[in-house]
Amino acid sequence: MASLHVAVIGGGFAGAATALHLVRRGARVTLLERDPIAGAHASSQNAGMLRTAIADPALARVAVAGARGLEQAQTWADAPLVRPSGSLLLASGAELDALRAVVPALKELRRNAEWIEPAAATARVPALAGTSFDAALWTPEDGVADTAAYLAALLRGARQDGATLRLGTEVTSGDPGDESRPARLATEKGVIEADAVVIAAGAWSDVVAGRLGLPLRGLVPYRRHLHATGPFPSVDPGWPFVWALGDEVYFRPESGGLLLSPCDEEPFEPGEPPADPENRALLARKVAATFPALVDLPVMRSWAGLRTFAPDRRFVLGRDPTAPRVFWAAGLAGHGMTCAWEIGRIVADSALGLAPAPAEFDPARRR
Repeated sequence: MASLHVAVIGGGFAGAATALHLVRRGARVTLLERDPIAGAHASSQNAGMLRTAIADPALARVAVAGARGLEQAQTWADAPLVRPSGSLLLASGAELDALRAVVPALKELRRNAEWIEPAAATARVPALAGTSFDAALWTPEDGVADTAAYLAALLRGARQDGATLRLGTEVTSGDPGDESRPARLATEKGVIEADAVVIAAGAWSDVVAGRLGLPLRGLVPYRRHLHATGPFPSVDPGWPFVWALGDEVYFRPESGGLLLSPCDEEPFEPGEPPADPENRALLARKVAATFPALVDLPVMRSWAGLRTFAPDRRFVLGRDPTAPRVFWAAGLAGHGMTCAWEIGRIVADSALGLAPAPAEFDPARRR
């Protein structure tokens, strides 16, 4: 076991966490990142919200374990990684029913989550005045993470335990190997042989699979926008993050103002997605309809990032069904930061033959 060499493709949250768990289990790890810096895409272009209340029970279990693991990653950080702001998820109708179904599981997983009435939610966040919803799920253990510091902590931990990080090293082709021969990864900086390969390349994961001659998993990147206001006198920096389910728009305090998203989804090629100026109009419409107390926000900056989904919107984790030396840590659907620690543990255990990934995340499942 200790002599296994694992090549992890992708230096974002999934790859960094997998590398950390692998080296802690005695594997030799080479972490390959195509860009000159790690985490330049989805791992850094997100709202940093540590959200564990997810209507899909399978994802919620991973999110809760991931949140606990983030506390362990504090070992390699110089400052607190999470501000425990709490979260308010506003729900009505079908969204309320779906969320209610997962709350007992959250409580069993030792997450404090309770339903509060609209009046109590509005007392907590006055900006909800005029917002229509039936109930709000309050999860005080949720919060806002310093995503850059968290990724740096994972990478620091992995490297301290012996992982090698190769930046600016893109896999251009390769042979996934088989039972009798190792995998071979071709890069512009040479060929790397490995006993196992982990595809953790975010939006590029299916691209990498194609370069290795493997069947694609149907992973699709989607563009989503974030918008930041300037300072807003009525914003309390201690507010939780607020997400209106169904309407799909959220906000949280940021730098004296608000960070907001209209939760847009548009299929987009892997890369650096430009912000669409028209998205501000979508945000304005959603805010006016959902949070009328926040109309006429002074949006100062907008940007976009990619979230990558499998067809059924569950993670793709574990052994590839066609290549025994290849493993997946992909399709994280915007939950990569929250779930990173647990995803890394699941994939490392799978790659080292310690335990298979849960069936609901099996790359071979019907989607």
